[in-house]
Amino acid sequence: MIILNEYISSLVPREGPILGNMYKEIEEFLKKEVKNPIPFFSTTVLLAPICEEVLFRGIILNGMLKNKIHPIKAILFSSFLFGLTHMNPWQFVGGLFIGSFIGFIYFVTSSIIDCILLHVFNNAFAVFSMFFFMKNEEILSQEIDINFWLILTIIFTIIVAGCIFLLKKRRKI
Repeated sequence: MIILNEYISSLVPREGPILGNMYKEIEEFLKKEVKNPIPFFSTTVLLAPICEEVLFRGIILNGMLKNKIHPIKAILFSSFLFGLTHMNPWQFVGGLFIGSFIGFIYFVTSSIIDCILLHVFNNAFAVFSMFFFMKNEEILSQEIDINFWLILTIIFTIIVAGCIFLLKKRRKI
């Protein structure tokens, strides 16, 4: 699902007078953010999924479903809003796609926790990919303190262990 999302987002042009400049600005912004990896990781992988899922699935989608709006319309509308909040065409397309998938999961399971976990995994994959596959390797060529990798590994292990624990707990119920 994540790879399909990345492919669909890659179809949006990254060149031209408007999109080219926007893409370069976003790329420069991310290069600056990556230099402070712990706040970037915690915001992108932990805080954003919790806040966004509570808002878009827990409040907007849930409210629309409770008001008897057709599930497909409710899922697509909440996903559309989710994509818009990312404020760039690449994340809009990806947000619409992954938001629809997570919205469907919410419709089927009525579990905000499942949605948060999916969102965490999606963002973690994106962040780790960015760390390891950036076009400009200046960030990777700098010596990064071993404590950074240790902290990042511990955080990722805690997230994975927590997700496994929650999934096993759900299956027992």
